[in-house]
Amino acid sequence: MIIDNYNLNESSKTFIIAEIGMNHNGNIKNAKRLIDIAIQAGADCVKFQLRNLSELYTKEALDISNSDLSTQYTVNLLKKFQLKKNEYKHLSEYAADRNIIFMCTPWDKSSADYLSKIKIPAYKIASADLTNFDLLEHVAKKKKPMIISTGMSTHTEIKESVNFLKNIKADFALLHCNSTYPAPTRDINLLYMKQLRKYNVIVGYSGHERGIAVSLAAVALGAKIIERHITLDKNMEGPDH
Repeated sequence: MIIDNYNLNESSKTFIIAEIGMNHNGNIKNAKRLIDIAIQAGADCVKFQLRNLSELYTKEALDISNSDLSTQYTVNLLKKFQLKKNEYKHLSEYAADRNIIFMCTPWDKSSADYLSKIKIPAYKIASADLTNFDLLEHVAKKKKPMIISTGMSTHTEIKESVNFLKNIKADFALLHCNSTYPAPTRDINLLYMKQLRKYNVIVGYSGHERGIAVSLAAVALGAKIIERHITLDKNMEGPDH
């Protein structure tokens, strides 16, 4: 798998993704600081997230006064912490100037289309969209590598998604993932990476646990990609800090 100028294979060093996500809290200065900190930490890649809320959510969900409490909380934060589209282009250029790969998760088709316009070298697909064949096919048509997390999915769902991706000739890697925030160590089951390797694709680990011990163990077990959230301050508002 070729991501920008990085040749990712079974003999390459582990590819480290610093997941910024929404932890910039809608502030581009925070986003730049996070990119700088990721570089200082030795990451190979910084990753953001892009959503078109009107495409992703129903009108009822976007009406915070009428939606259920969990949706109110999530949608309110997303509205509050969204960057402007042109800021993603600026950040991709900022990252390129500093020789770190810029990647982004599109949560919907229009976001994927915009990211294609700014020529990102690869797409990250969130666990929630592993079985979203409509989005997977749309992104695969961009002819760029896809890194796909498998959190919350059953073995059968993973197998069906892999078969679908191979049928459409997608270039993809799979990340073992437990989507609990934070993930309890007893539930992580790193040995499942052995099952993912049977699909003959690059396999890695997306971690949400505290500390780095589990991620180090994942590398020892052969993970070629590690993705971890980063933040400026764990006490900041938002679900991922």
